[in-house]
Amino acid sequence: MFKKTFTAAALVLATAATAVPVAAQQISFGITAGNQQERDAIAGALVLYQIANGGDPVEVLTQAAQGGSVGVIHQEGNGHNGSLAQGGGGNAGGVFQFGENTDAHLAQNGNDGDLVFVFGW
Repeated sequence: MFKKTFTAAALVLATAATAVPVAAQQISFGITAGNQQERDAIAGALVLYQIANGGDPVEVLTQAAQGGSVGVIHQEGNGHNGSLAQGGGGNAGGVFQFGENTDAHLAQNGNDGDLVFVFGW
């Protein structure tokens, strides 16, 4: 199912990239877990991402092991506005912003798994 989600996201991105109006300032796509297994896969990927980017492995793994939420906001470029609000516990969320002047906000309410990718110019 997770493979199908990524395939669908790639098709949406390819279609959206060809249909973006010239006046658009950003394009975005998201991936949402459809079941607990996909949510766990997103959480695992975010934990590895945090460790690879200098997060304390013990702290990150303890947070995930105790049913806490795992969250990442990654911004490359300038002028980004992004937020990640997690409530209810057991969330896995990532907001990834690239380019210039993007706007992305993710709200999770418990046991959610979501990734948002935004590219601006």
